[in-house]
Amino acid sequence: MSDNFPRPDGYNQPVHPTPPPPTYYTQPVNGAQPPTPVTNTQEPIYMSSRPKTNWLKVLARYAAIWIAILLMVKFVVPSYEVKGSSMVPTYQPAGDRVLTDGVFFKLMGGPERGDIVILDRAATNGAGDEALIKRVIGLPGERLEVRQGSVYINNKLLNEPYIKNHGGYNYPSTVLGSECYFVLGDNRPVSLDSHYFGCITRNQIVAKVLLTYPWRF
Repeated sequence: MSDNFPRPDGYNQPVHPTPPPPTYYTQPVNGAQPPTPVTNTQEPIYMSSRPKTNWLKVLARYAAIWIAILLMVKFVVPSYEVKGSSMVPTYQPAGDRVLTDGVFFKLMGGPERGDIVILDRAATNGAGDEALIKRVIGLPGERLEVRQGSVYINNKLLNEPYIKNHGGYNYPSTVLGSECYFVLGDNRPVSLDSHYFGCITRNQIVAKVLLTYPWRF
Protein backbone atom coordinates (compact mmCIF):
# COMPACT_ATOMS: atom_id res chain seq x y z
CA MET A 1 0.00 0.00 0.00
CA SER A 2 1.44 3.35 -1.01
CA ASP A 3 1.74 6.15 1.56
CA ASN A 4 1.78 8.79 -1.18
CA PHE A 5 -1.35 10.91 -1.31
CA PRO A 6 -2.16 13.42 -4.04
CA ARG A 7 -2.20 17.09 -3.04
CA PRO A 8 -4.42 19.74 -4.59
CA ASP A 9 -1.39 21.74 -5.74
CA GLY A 10 -0.14 18.79 -7.72
CA TYR A 11 2.92 18.18 -5.57
CA ASN A 12 3.04 14.74 -4.04
CA GLN A 13 5.09 14.38 -0.85
CA PRO A 14 5.38 11.20 1.19
CA VAL A 15 3.28 11.39 4.33
CA HIS A 16 4.57 9.23 7.17
CA PRO A 17 2.38 8.07 10.00
CA THR A 18 3.19 9.14 13.62
CA PRO A 19 6.16 7.09 14.86
CA PRO A 20 5.40 4.63 17.63
CA PRO A 21 6.70 5.29 21.18
CA PRO A 22 10.31 4.21 21.78
CA THR A 23 10.84 0.66 22.91
CA TYR A 24 13.42 -0.40 25.51
CA TYR A 25 14.65 -3.84 26.48
CA THR A 26 15.29 -5.21 29.90
CA GLN A 27 18.61 -6.88 30.47
CA PRO A 28 18.56 -10.70 30.83
CA VAL A 29 19.67 -12.14 34.15
CA ASN A 30 22.54 -14.61 33.62
CA GLY A 31 21.27 -15.15 30.09
CA ALA A 32 18.24 -17.09 31.36
CA GLN A 33 15.56 -15.04 29.58
CA PRO A 34 15.60 -13.19 26.28
CA PRO A 35 15.16 -9.43 26.41
CA THR A 36 11.61 -8.35 27.07
CA PRO A 37 10.41 -5.29 25.19
CA VAL A 38 9.26 -2.47 27.43
CA THR A 39 7.28 0.35 25.92
CA ASN A 40 7.65 3.86 27.39
CA THR A 41 4.05 4.76 28.10
CA GLN A 42 4.74 7.39 30.78
CA GLU A 43 2.30 10.27 30.60
CA PRO A 44 3.72 13.81 30.54
CA ILE A 45 3.74 15.65 33.89
CA TYR A 46 2.08 19.05 34.03
CA MET A 47 2.79 21.60 36.79
CA SER A 48 -0.29 22.52 38.77
CA SER A 49 -1.11 26.17 39.14
CA ARG A 50 0.14 27.88 42.32
CA PRO A 51 -2.57 28.25 45.00
CA LYS A 52 -3.66 31.74 45.85
CA THR A 53 -2.34 33.32 49.05
CA ASN A 54 -4.92 33.67 51.79
CA TRP A 55 -3.98 37.12 53.07
CA LEU A 56 -6.42 36.95 55.98
CA LYS A 57 -4.60 33.91 57.35
CA VAL A 58 -1.22 35.60 56.82
CA LEU A 59 -2.33 38.76 58.65
CA ALA A 60 -3.87 36.72 61.47
CA ARG A 61 -0.63 34.76 61.88
CA TYR A 62 1.50 37.91 62.11
CA ALA A 63 -0.97 39.54 64.50
CA ALA A 64 -0.76 36.49 66.79
CA ILE A 65 3.05 36.66 66.75
CA TRP A 66 3.07 40.36 67.67
CA ILE A 67 0.54 39.85 70.46
CA ALA A 68 2.70 37.03 71.88
CA ILE A 69 5.77 39.29 71.77
CA LEU A 70 3.95 42.15 73.51
CA LEU A 71 2.63 39.82 76.23
CA MET A 72 6.13 38.45 76.78
CA VAL A 73 7.56 41.97 77.05
CA LYS A 74 4.77 42.96 79.44
CA PHE A 75 4.91 39.99 81.81
CA VAL A 76 8.12 37.98 81.22
CA VAL A 77 10.46 40.83 80.26
CA PRO A 78 8.80 43.81 82.00
CA SER A 79 9.92 47.37 81.39
CA TYR A 80 10.51 50.17 83.87
CA GLU A 81 10.89 53.91 83.59
CA VAL A 82 13.90 55.34 85.42
CA LYS A 83 13.06 58.29 87.64
CA GLY A 84 15.37 60.39 89.75
CA SER A 85 19.12 60.93 89.48
CA SER A 86 20.49 58.13 91.68
CA MET A 87 21.86 56.21 88.65
CA VAL A 88 23.40 59.15 86.78
CA PRO A 89 25.37 58.99 84.49
CA THR A 90 24.34 55.41 83.56
CA TYR A 91 20.68 56.42 83.34
CA GLN A 92 19.33 59.91 82.95
CA PRO A 93 16.37 61.20 85.02
CA ALA A 94 14.58 62.42 81.87
CA GLY A 95 12.66 59.16 81.43
CA ASP A 96 15.09 56.43 80.33
CA ARG A 97 13.31 53.09 80.07
CA VAL A 98 14.81 49.65 80.62
CA LEU A 99 13.86 46.09 79.70
CA THR A 100 14.47 43.53 82.43
CA ASP A 101 14.72 39.79 82.96
CA GLY A 102 12.70 38.63 85.93
CA VAL A 103 13.06 34.87 85.41
CA PHE A 104 16.14 33.53 83.68
CA PHE A 105 18.92 35.41 85.50
CA LYS A 106 17.93 33.71 88.77
CA LEU A 107 17.95 30.30 87.10
CA MET A 108 21.46 31.02 85.79
CA GLY A 109 22.92 31.63 89.23
CA GLY A 110 21.49 34.92 90.38
CA PRO A 111 22.92 38.45 90.30
CA GLU A 112 26.63 39.11 89.87
CA ARG A 113 28.75 42.08 90.77
CA GLY A 114 28.09 44.96 88.41
CA ASP A 115 24.58 43.83 87.48
CA ILE A 116 21.94 46.55 87.56
CA VAL A 117 18.81 45.24 89.25
CA ILE A 118 15.28 46.21 90.21
CA LEU A 119 14.48 45.89 93.92
CA ASP A 120 11.19 44.91 95.50
CA ARG A 121 9.62 48.16 96.66
CA ALA A 122 8.45 46.54 99.90
CA ALA A 123 12.01 45.53 100.83
CA THR A 124 13.60 48.98 100.92
CA ASN A 125 12.78 51.40 103.70
CA GLY A 126 12.09 54.93 102.52
CA ALA A 127 11.44 54.04 98.87
CA GLY A 128 7.68 54.53 99.14
CA ASP A 129 5.72 53.01 96.26
CA GLU A 130 8.56 53.20 93.76
CA ALA A 131 10.74 50.22 92.84
CA LEU A 132 14.42 51.04 93.12
CA ILE A 133 17.06 50.47 90.46
CA LYS A 134 20.59 49.87 91.81
CA ARG A 135 23.89 48.20 91.00
CA VAL A 136 25.08 45.04 92.77
CA ILE A 137 28.39 45.82 94.51
CA GLY A 138 28.94 43.25 97.27
CA LEU A 139 28.20 39.51 97.11
CA PRO A 140 27.41 37.01 99.89
CA GLY A 141 30.42 36.04 102.00
CA GLU A 142 32.56 39.05 101.03
CA ARG A 143 33.98 41.68 103.35
CA LEU A 144 32.83 45.12 102.21
CA GLU A 145 33.88 48.58 103.34
CA VAL A 146 33.38 52.11 102.01
CA ARG A 147 36.11 54.64 102.74
CA GLN A 148 35.44 58.21 101.69
CA GLY A 149 33.19 56.99 98.88
CA SER A 150 35.58 54.30 97.60
CA VAL A 151 34.45 50.69 97.90
CA TYR A 152 36.78 47.95 99.15
CA ILE A 153 35.97 44.26 98.65
CA ASN A 154 38.06 41.91 100.81
CA ASN A 155 40.38 44.88 101.51
CA LYS A 156 40.96 45.53 97.77
CA LEU A 157 39.82 48.73 96.05
CA LEU A 158 36.97 48.06 93.64
CA ASN A 159 37.46 49.60 90.18
CA GLU A 160 34.27 51.44 89.26
CA PRO A 161 34.67 53.33 85.94
CA TYR A 162 30.91 53.98 85.79
CA ILE A 163 31.07 56.31 88.81
CA LYS A 164 31.37 60.09 88.27
CA ASN A 165 30.47 61.21 91.80
CA HIS A 166 31.77 58.92 94.56
CA GLY A 167 30.60 61.05 97.47
CA GLY A 168 32.52 61.11 100.71
CA TYR A 169 30.67 58.82 103.11
CA ASN A 170 32.02 55.79 104.95
CA TYR A 171 30.54 52.37 105.63
CA PRO A 172 32.10 50.14 108.28
CA SER A 173 33.87 46.93 107.32
CA THR A 174 31.18 44.24 107.19
CA VAL A 175 31.11 40.57 106.21
CA LEU A 176 28.01 40.04 104.10
CA GLY A 177 25.78 37.12 105.07
CA SER A 178 25.02 34.07 102.93
CA GLU A 179 21.92 35.74 101.44
CA CYS A 180 23.19 39.31 101.51
CA TYR A 181 23.71 41.52 98.45
CA PHE A 182 25.03 45.05 98.86
CA VAL A 183 23.61 47.46 96.26
CA LEU A 184 24.52 51.08 95.55
CA GLY A 185 23.46 53.76 93.10
CA ASP A 186 25.93 55.10 90.56
CA ASN A 187 25.36 58.65 91.79
CA ARG A 188 26.48 57.88 95.33
CA PRO A 189 25.74 61.12 97.25
CA VAL A 190 22.02 61.17 96.34
CA SER A 191 21.24 57.43 96.21
CA LEU A 192 18.94 55.62 98.61
CA ASP A 193 20.70 52.27 98.75
CA SER A 194 22.38 49.68 100.99
CA HIS A 195 24.49 52.23 102.83
CA TYR A 196 21.12 53.46 104.21
CA PHE A 197 18.91 50.35 104.53
CA GLY A 198 21.57 47.60 104.60
CA CYS A 199 21.96 44.60 102.34
CA ILE A 200 19.09 42.84 100.58
CA THR A 201 18.37 39.18 99.91
CA ARG A 202 18.21 37.48 96.54
CA ASN A 203 14.45 37.14 96.84
CA GLN A 204 14.15 40.92 97.17
CA ILE A 205 15.69 41.39 93.74
CA VAL A 206 12.82 41.49 91.26
CA ALA A 207 14.69 41.58 87.95
CA LYS A 208 17.97 42.26 86.19
CA VAL A 209 18.22 45.10 83.68
CA LEU A 210 18.97 43.91 80.15
CA LEU A 211 19.01 47.06 78.03
CA THR A 212 17.79 50.62 77.64
CA TYR A 213 15.31 51.58 74.94
CA PRO A 214 13.76 54.92 73.92
CA TRP A 215 10.16 53.93 73.20
CA ARG A 216 7.15 53.01 75.31
CA PHE A 217 4.98 49.87 75.34
